[in-house]
Amino acid sequence: MFKKFLKFGITGGLGTVTNLVLFFILVDSLHFPPSPVSAFCFVIAGTQNYLINHLWTFKMESRGTSPSFSMWTKFMMSSLFGLAINLIVLNLLLHFFTWPYSTIPQALGILAGMGVNFLFSNFLVFRP
Repeated sequence: MFKKFLKFGITGGLGTVTNLVLFFILVDSLHFPPSPVSAFCFVIAGTQNYLINHLWTFKMESRGTSPSFSMWTKFMMSSLFGLAINLIVLNLLLHFFTWPYSTIPQALGILAGMGVNFLFSNFLVFRP
């Protein structure tokens, strides 16, 4: 389980980089509103994470199957709980504190949702 969590963390780290780069460009550089951009970044990074998790993190559980729209949907639906935590943390931090970049509270929100996402992926989406 630890090895799987480590792979999930690496995959999530790659997704986080994707998410934060897009978020920085769209919110901190182009001044789009943070919440809708966060949801957009979630879909892009979530799709990337689904593919990497399917092909690497949960390879044994996924053997013999190709990535599919139905599995992607299941993964994204289970990740909505992580997105909810992310948005709550993001908006609370933006409301109560002043930040030089909105990307900082976005990163903290992503971190807060990671554990929930692992549990749902491990026990619901990619179960053996």
